[in-house]
Amino acid sequence: MNKTKLIGAMLLMMGVTGSAFAQNGLYAGASIGQATIDGCSGVTNCDDEDTGWKIFGGWEMNQNIAFEAAWVDMGEISGSIGASAVSAEADGWTLAVKGILPLNEQFGVFGKVGFIDWEIEGGGVLSGVDDDGTDPMYGLGAQYMFTDQFGIVGEWEWYDVDDDVDLLTIGALIKF
Repeated sequence: MNKTKLIGAMLLMMGVTGSAFAQNGLYAGASIGQATIDGCSGVTNCDDEDTGWKIFGGWEMNQNIAFEAAWVDMGEISGSIGASAVSAEADGWTLAVKGILPLNEQFGVFGKVGFIDWEIEGGGVLSGVDDDGTDPMYGLGAQYMFTDQFGIVGEWEWYDVDDDVDLLTIGALIKF
């Protein structure tokens, strides 16, 4: 799937429907943190942690339910097999439903469940090796709103790609 076209289509959809969703829960944000990929079986000197990040957007249907889409970069795993260097990078698109429990006007916790359409690209000796698929994803998090429009969000997400990936992030959230 052409990522540039998909991003363009999402932005166009948000722009076209933005006035329809105005005052009705449209939000966007970006987060950064640490990704851990469980993929070191048979790999020596394995580095299974890297910086992970995501760009996300969604729509809060009401104070307890939201729908969220995101582009997630899960980082790179690297190591060696014998004397040869190997690496693999993982990224993908997510779509999830989010259950929200507001604890007060500014603070709430949430859980999410959905799926990820992922791709893994090999490097080093694995250069040219690609894999992709669609699998479940889950997450837990919390958000704190400083104003009606701006807040921070922290969350843990688990992706069931070829090898499990955990992503722990903190980021900014803007409500429109």
